[in-house]
Order: sequence, then C-alpha cells, then structure tokens
Amino acid sequence: MKKLIRRAVRFKGLTLGLDVHKKFIEYCVLDRQGDQVKAGRIGSSAVELLKLTTTLKQSGPLQASLEACGCFIWIYDLLIEQLSRETVHVAQPHRIHVVANSMEKNDANDAWWLAYLLFEGRLPESFVAEGELRDLRIAERELRSYTDARADELRRFKSHLAQAGAGVPKNWQSSESGRKKVKAVIKSIKGERQRALQMLLKQIKKLSSQMQYWRKRVEELSRKLPAVETISENMPGFGPVLSGTVVGELGEPARFHSEKAYAKATGLTPGYRESGGKSSPMSMSREGSSHARWAYTRAVMSCLRCKKGSGAQVRKWVAARCKHKPKRKVIVAAARKMAEGVWRLFKFGEVFDLAKAFPVKSA
Repeated sequence: MKKLIRRAVRFKGLTLGLDVHKKFIEYCVLDRQGDQVKAGRIGSSAVELLKLTTTLKQSGPLQASLEACGCFIWIYDLLIEQLSRETVHVAQPHRIHVVANSMEKNDANDAWWLAYLLFEGRLPESFVAEGELRDLRIAERELRSYTDARADELRRFKSHLAQAGAGVPKNWQSSESGRKKVKAVIKSIKGERQRALQMLLKQIKKLSSQMQYWRKRVEELSRKLPAVETISENMPGFGPVLSGTVVGELGEPARFHSEKAYAKATGLTPGYRESGGKSSPMSMSREGSSHARWAYTRAVMSCLRCKKGSGAQVRKWVAARCKHKPKRKVIVAAARKMAEGVWRLFKFGEVFDLAKAFPVKSA
C-alpha cells in the first residue's frame, strides 16, 4: 500500500515557477488560490532575478521552484539567500513527464507547470549538494572525467602499437622502467604513427598528473565527512574515492525513507511494465545519479579481484550466479545489494552482513 511521504500543505503566499535557460528565465506567478497573476521573461542575470523576487516579496511570503539543469546552481544559491532553504525547491527533470511529454510545450507552459506542481505539493524534488558535499561532488566528477579521458587515450595508444606489431608491458605507465621501454618502442616505429604515439604519450602523462591532483583533493575533502570513512570501513570494495562519490552524489543515506528508495536513487533497481494483468520485466531503471551507479558497480568489480577477505565472498557469489545469468546483470544485482546495505548501515547502524547479502553454498 502506497502512502505519501509528506502531506501536501498549501503555501500561504505566492508561488514562483522558473524555467531557466542560459540567456533568459521564463517565470510564472500563482496566487494563494492557484490562479496565474503574473508571467513574463527576464534576462538570465542576478540583477534582474533580484529585482523580480524583491517585487514579489512585497506582496507577502514567496516560494519558488526551478528545474535541475546545467545552469541552475547560481540561481538556487541566490534564491536561498533571498528567500530560505525551505521555500526553494528544485525539480527532477526526468520525473516531470507532464512537462516533457506535453503536446503544447513551450517555455511559458513549463514555468506554469513548475509553479502549479509546487502549489499542489506534488513537485518531485531533486537533491542539491551544498557546502562540503558540493566541493566533494565537483572533485570526484573531475577525477572520473580525467580517468575516462586517459582510458580512451590508452586504448588509442595500444591500438597504434598493435597496428605496428609492437607491444609494451601491461602497467607500463606506473613504473620508470616501463616508461623507458615504451619510449624505446616508439623510437623504433617510423612515419606518422611515431608522431601520433609521441603526442598520445604526452597527453597520457598530462592526464595522469591531473588525475593525481583530483584524487588527492577527493581524499582531502573526504576526510571532512565521517560518512565517507564509515562506508570505506564497513563495505567491501570501497575506498576513499568510491565512498566519496557515493556520499557526494546522494548525500546522507538516512535521508531516504527506505532501503528500496535509496537503491532506486542509484538507478540500479529493475523496472517493469504491467497492464491488463500481464507484467513484463525490464532492465534497470537508470534513474538517479549515474556517478553513484558507477561507484557501486566499480566496488563490485574491485571485489572480483579479491582472493581473500570480504571481497572474496562477493566474488564467489557473483561467480556462482554467472553460471545461469549474464555477468552484467549479476554485477548490477550485487551493486544493488550493497546500496541497500549502505542505507541500513546509516539508518539502523547495522554492520553489513555478508553471509546474508551474499550467501555462498559450501562445497
């Protein structure tokens, strides 16, 4: 049986809906009865937004809503300063289907729907990181970006070497002797491929230094948050980077009302469609934070390399189920179990029970 997490309470004041764009902001204002009393467009600048909110506040209390997008953070911070954290709401774009799937979609209608959903108390809200959490989120996203970029360059580098019939040690970039061998191999290759390899080598070196910088920043910022250390100490496969990613993306796990809700925020939960009494399963929902989903799946993959300890039991559980199901699905299922374990760890203080979450039959 479903029930509302929070009851809708009518706001005794004006409701402002903001459809944010890079160059302008479309706005709509509803009164206490939900009727539109004002609408228009202003420039996307702090001066014009302050002028609008100052004018509206003269008529009484004011609450505001806007969508999470690529340029909403500065508006969110400014509105909190002018109003309060309790009266500023950020909507999840993927869950406002009435806006996205409308047959009459335009900026004015989008602003009206944002105001109306907030007025009715039905706005699906998004988590916005602030303070230390925001700094950690920026650092871990930069680290992942440079990590992915270096991985792409390494694949191109290996492809060029394979085309030239040459090979290098597996982890050549982590040792001085390995790097010397690579330089010697590049000198033996002639033509444009040699120039391509030399440029790729410089790019890999630059990306590696940037990775090291952001990794140190993530570790430094993680030390300020006890939740990161708690996950690292109690969950298999997690280190400072993965734990910092989970906390930076989703915030405090205990803020979710159930373990299923927390797992759903990672997008690791399976979907389904039911109609006419027939139900058909679907793949994982992929809703919520893709970075948190990446962290949980990488934690499982790090357990697959463990030969002893808590990670070894996760590896055995995955190996046993891979005999009957695709490996990718099994990894997602294990990551979902870990996400539920993290929630129970913070909500009830329960130590993660490996035997219960990942039972392995003895031979």
